[in-house]
Amino acid sequence: MKRRNFIRTMSLTAPTALLASPSLASAPGLTAGASGRPSGEPKVFFYDDGRHASGLYQFAPPLSPEDIGYAVDQLADAGVDTLFYSAGPEGGVVQYDSKVAAKWGDNVDLWEHEIFYRAARTLHQLVADGYDPMKLVCDRAHQKGIWFLPTICVCIIGGERSVDNGLGRKSDFVYNHPQYQVGPDDDPRAKKPARFFGPNRMNFLHPEVRKERFAICEELLSRYETDGIELDLSIDNDFGPFCRFREVGQLAPVLTQWIAELRAVAQKAEQAQKRRKRIYVRIPAGPRSSWDVVGFEVANWVSRKLVDGLVCLTTYRSMLDQDMDLAAAVELTRGTPCRVLSGFEGSLGRQLESNATAPMIWAAAANAYDRGADGFGICEGMWAPNGWPWTGEDYQTLRILGHPDILATANKIYRARSLARGSALPESIFALKGPVLPRELRQGESLEVPLRLADDLGRWHALERVAAVRLRVRFGNIEPSLNEVRVEFNGRMLPESILRKIDLHFRVLKMGAVNPYGYVYEYQLTPDLYPKRGDNQVKVTLVKRDPKLKLPFDVYDVDCSIDYRLHRHFEETPIEY
Repeated sequence: MKRRNFIRTMSLTAPTALLASPSLASAPGLTAGASGRPSGEPKVFFYDDGRHASGLYQFAPPLSPEDIGYAVDQLADAGVDTLFYSAGPEGGVVQYDSKVAAKWGDNVDLWEHEIFYRAARTLHQLVADGYDPMKLVCDRAHQKGIWFLPTICVCIIGGERSVDNGLGRKSDFVYNHPQYQVGPDDDPRAKKPARFFGPNRMNFLHPEVRKERFAICEELLSRYETDGIELDLSIDNDFGPFCRFREVGQLAPVLTQWIAELRAVAQKAEQAQKRRKRIYVRIPAGPRSSWDVVGFEVANWVSRKLVDGLVCLTTYRSMLDQDMDLAAAVELTRGTPCRVLSGFEGSLGRQLESNATAPMIWAAAANAYDRGADGFGICEGMWAPNGWPWTGEDYQTLRILGHPDILATANKIYRARSLARGSALPESIFALKGPVLPRELRQGESLEVPLRLADDLGRWHALERVAAVRLRVRFGNIEPSLNEVRVEFNGRMLPESILRKIDLHFRVLKMGAVNPYGYVYEYQLTPDLYPKRGDNQVKVTLVKRDPKLKLPFDVYDVDCSIDYRLHRHFEETPIEY
């Protein structure tokens, strides 16, 4: 969708050596690659926390520059044009050879975590060998034609040295200044914070806290030949205020001014390096009121051109969210150079699949583009749906994320929001819209479940490209012969003639017995019942309930699966033998 006029990318000259440490290009066994850059602006991004995959956690020390460069190498020609790469974890330390911040493990003598100990040893070994991981990844990204934007936590958390120091994740700055912590907050919303937004987070209203974070951002913009930075306004993709709730009104202009000063640094670095310096910010998806809750003056940032892109994340952290509310961000940026990217987290939490499958990710991407997003990306600390390193299936998943026209006929599974198995509905400072499954129904009760789809099934059906459209409702604790259920789709009752009942009572699979017990009602939709592009409604009514079963009747999952043919009459498996 063409929503805005894009700023043309500044012409890039050969990079100037800003650092004394060797680069990946000069490491033994590696040569510089093509200097070509992707055209336009970031569209398909990948976030790497710099720890879980490859280098710091999974590889035995000592490490070589090539080992660090694999964070980029795995993205080469994978359909990803932008790498967001974490500069450090939530406690203030960093994962590179910073001149302004403490490195992971600088302040630890006795470790309490084997993997964190390995990470710190590896980091210090690389630096001692004359290599800076940040420069290695930056240079490698340039060689492979990938934009590189380090990600920096803006809000960090403190703690007690006697309790936390054995993990190495927190700096002396946070240990030595407990007076800068937010502290107790009597606002009712403070009783349901996100995971890291407790009383020990650092209060951004203190100028010393802002100064500490600013110095790292300035270093990443000016000392390294990055393509900008991503300001992570979350902690581990959860959002909360960087102060007490009653102080949010004070925080908002302070945070805006801090970003404005950072923009000035970016412009200066841009002129010095002759390289475009972007500032992207990670924010919660949803209405503008979501930003007000945490003191983010997003409209001000966009109108003053302080930021180049909004990376929108779901506020539904405990469930797969394929249809984020991007309306406010899209409307706000219309007619401006600021871009809207949709960040996807794939936690599914089901018995056979813990992560979103390729059709689920493609459905999320299709919905994002249909909502007006300029781009889409994977935004979890380590994406490894089939283990790591990635499989061919994973590369195929990534390959088409930047192509809405190809996504149009990719197989998809659209799911209603449903909690991960065993999870309880979390309390949140953000309003939860619509039903969240599983949901218990009693006899006579109905439940309406929204499903939003981006597919133009009428068009593809006319071309005989649609192979199957299946609406599936999974029920917990149901025996069809003893209960009566009515399912309606977009106001029409679905007939028994298109229903296939799939028994999940004590089915033993490779992963063990299926749970929860129940049934899947799968409706093979005929063309007159196909879902429409946009909003659809599934209505489930429990007409009759077996009185002898005490267990709750649950609507556990609702989804719509769409399969396409490559061409009319073309079947991938035309014969069986």
